[in-house]
Amino acid sequence: MKSIKRICAVIVGLVLLVAGLLKLMDPVGAGLVASEYLKFLGLDFLEPASRFFGVAMALLEAVLGAALITGVWPRLMALGSGILIGGFTLLTLALWIVNPPMDCGCFGEAIHLTHLQTLLKNVVLCVLWIAAFIPFRSIRKPLKVKYVSFAISVLSVILFTIYSIISIPAMDFTSFKPGAMLMQAQKTPSEDSPLLSFCDKDGEYCDELLAGGSWMVVSVYDREELSAADEAEIAGFCAGFNGSVRPLVLLSGGRIDGIEPYTSDRRTLMTLNRSNGGATLISSGTVITKWPRRSYPSPEAVEEILAQDPVEAVMQENAPKRMKLQGFLLYLFAVLLLL
Repeated sequence: MKSIKRICAVIVGLVLLVAGLLKLMDPVGAGLVASEYLKFLGLDFLEPASRFFGVAMALLEAVLGAALITGVWPRLMALGSGILIGGFTLLTLALWIVNPPMDCGCFGEAIHLTHLQTLLKNVVLCVLWIAAFIPFRSIRKPLKVKYVSFAISVLSVILFTIYSIISIPAMDFTSFKPGAMLMQAQKTPSEDSPLLSFCDKDGEYCDELLAGGSWMVVSVYDREELSAADEAEIAGFCAGFNGSVRPLVLLSGGRIDGIEPYTSDRRTLMTLNRSNGGATLISSGTVITKWPRRSYPSPEAVEEILAQDPVEAVMQENAPKRMKLQGFLLYLFAVLLLL
């Protein structure tokens, strides 16, 4: 019986940990999800802090998940996770009843669930939680080494969060992920194809520009957050391309001195590249790879990428990022389960 209860606790912990990590990998996406929930709850005035709330909630999920897996402070963590799961269940029940046009965001961009699927998932977690921790007196104490395991894992998750904030997701699950072909570049576009739509200064749509040739697209979704030095860096980066690669700066509003203005929807730009001012290489309508604003590539490095076959270029540029993420996850689960 105790083994069954322990297995149920570990399953609940794994779900919370994975859900938290997927959102921590993409802090901007977590902020967008939190923003939708704040609007649904009528707390629009808190929207400027939506990214903080999104990251904080994801971090709480990950920490509680790690605690349930290791079994540390069993009564306290059981109570905390029970309150969290119960709150999620009530919230998703409200979402199922009202049925607003929003995604639950439980697993970030990786897995999209309907409101009913989300509710059923939370109900199952509630059942597993009850099986694991009721009655409270049956909860057994962990080995002392598990406190070390928990501390190492939490520190690792915090460092992972910091890295994610200053970078872009190691694994992209958005519609503009590397390898995706834009709708305007396809002869017979499918409904699932992403459309990167933007206008020139006269309000004319220029979507077809990206259907051919190679473009370095710099997307700025929050112009007011950029300093003068940031603007100068973007202008200098774009000025470095005068050959086969053409620069294109997309803004959600405002303008940057010395750059021809093109405008697009803020949500679209945040989906294209999670970094404000990040660069995305697009060749013949295919998204090749992305960089955050703090790590712009040199024009020579970009030419080397484009000299390869597009499919090989996508694999070579993005596979190492995925391998690093997978390595981190394996290390984290090894610490939690084996230490």
